[in-house]
Amino acid sequence: DTIVSGSDDNTVRIWNATSGEEQHVLKGHSGTVWSVAIQGDTIVSQSSIEILYGILYDEILYWNARTGEALDEDEAEASTTPGTNTLVNVENGTHVELSGGIGFTTDHAIRSTARQGSVYVIGDVSGMVHILHVQGIEPGT
Repeated sequence: DTIVSGSDDNTVRIWNATSGEEQHVLKGHSGTVWSVAIQGDTIVSQSSIEILYGILYDEILYWNARTGEALDEDEAEASTTPGTNTLVNVENGTHVELSGGIGFTTDHAIRSTARQGSVYVIGDVSGMVHILHVQGIEPGT
């Protein structure tokens, strides 16, 4: 029921997957948020910031997915459960190929993908997030 996105404005946003409404804007990163993951009630987000002379530092933050509150690493570890899978079949930068011949194409390069059961979430460089509800594909494929 929840979608999480990272942004160039250094924020993480939590969205209701059914209504599309923004639920929380999470502030705390010092740079662009390049990756996010949700596992159970915990969100993990990563940004990279330049310290000196081109050296990048990865900043990893943890959040409660229901409340949007920041968590420390110990709290995050205690609340995670398995269940998030990453979709990896991106072809030509703009096409996702699912099993069974099902595909999806966007006009912009795909930046990130994720899957939870039969729901696929695809983010492209234009900032669009595409949500696919796919039936008839086994969760492990």
